Amino acid sequence: MTPIPVIIDTDPGLGEPGSDIDDGLAIALALRSPELRVIGLTVVNGNVDAITGTDVARRLTRRLEVPELPVLLGAQAPLRRDMAPVRALFDAVLGGGVESRPPAFGPTSDEHAADFLVRTAAELRGELTVVAIGPMTNLALAIQRDPAFASNVRELVLMAGSATTYAQNITVVGDFNAYVDPEALDIVLGSGAAIRMVGLDQTSRVILTRDDATLMRDSRDEFGEWAADCADAWIDYLGRAFPNRPEHRDGCFLHDPLVIAAVTHPDFLTWQPASVQVETESELARGLVVADRGLALEPAGPQNATVAVDTAVENFRRVFLERMSASEFPVPSKHNKE
Repeated sequence: MTPIPVIIDTDPGLGEPGSDIDDGLAIALALRSPELRVIGLTVVNGNVDAITGTDVARRLTRRLEVPELPVLLGAQAPLRRDMAPVRALFDAVLGGGVESRPPAFGPTSDEHAADFLVRTAAELRGELTVVAIGPMTNLALAIQRDPAFASNVRELVLMAGSATTYAQNITVVGDFNAYVDPEALDIVLGSGAAIRMVGLDQTSRVILTRDDATLMRDSRDEFGEWAADCADAWIDYLGRAFPNRPEHRDGCFLHDPLVIAAVTHPDFLTWQPASVQVETESELARGLVVADRGLALEPAGPQNATVAVDTAVENFRRVFLERMSASEFPVPSKHNKE
């Protein structure tokens, strides 16, 4: 099997106190997946600012023993909106601001992430998959700089929206990636690119528990041990921030790793074509993603994406835990439920 060349567009916070760990786990999963050939990481403003995210990505590549992997700094703000109120809302949802340390590492070159995306897609025309697990600003900039980017990529695989229900994580109707820069997502959806989307309705079904972290730690895999410690710290943080959310008492969501699995194991998810639109005008519904799968009496528009509507949870969990620990072991029986 020839590995699929991928660029991961990301806003990683793994290792930063108070930052979500799922981007970093997704990067690790991709690098440990023989189905993929990771070309580089492009960093976008999101969970953390882009400069911090670049530093985090460089730290991750060193820890994962691929320090030469290109890491490119991209958009440091949404296309149109000031990030300050978005950051304030994100911090409020998490119960406080994110502490960060001074960055030690910069990007591996001065090339902008959007230019790297455009150039690599042209060089690997029809072969490159871009996995976007942060806000879509870098992808929108790539399309604006070269509309041929949309046809040069094999596909864009996005973590955004919710195909079967409301997203509800940063606002009542919006997921974080869409809410931060819905204008960028709108550009991506209208680009004509081949798009697959995995939303919160699916990613919220895959959870890393404290028992899973113990399995990762007991494997004696150096990265798995460190990631397990980070997972326990993040679960502790979520438990304090969301004391009334039972899913956070013993676990955290694996949003972004599931999007990596959508590329390595597409059969782990059930897919349907859809007409997908994102709200950019209404402040109350900002970032709302609507995926019309042909269930409405009047179609919303032409189909522009394929959306995930179901997930084989335990199949994903098995592969994820094996690759995070670099070993094979059975998933505990108490988790063997779809």
